[in-house]
Amino acid sequence: MDNEKQPINFLLGSIAVYRPEDIDLLIENMNFEQSFFYVIQSINHAHNSNLFTLQESELISRDLRILNKGINLGQ
Repeated sequence: MDNEKQPINFLLGSIAVYRPEDIDLLIENMNFEQSFFYVIQSINHAHNSNLFTLQESELISRDLRILNKGINLGQ
């Protein structure tokens, strides 16, 4: 297991980055589905980092459940 690469960073708390160039590649080659995923991850990360008020958290939590349900249903 010594040969396993270790990430140098995690974007939004969950997206592993192994080389600085990976971020540029990610940005330059992003498609609609990836963009949507990153927006969801951004909101989740901010929500989990307690950046919102209680009322905002309730609204965002509900939004995320609806969006994730739609993604899982292929909508």
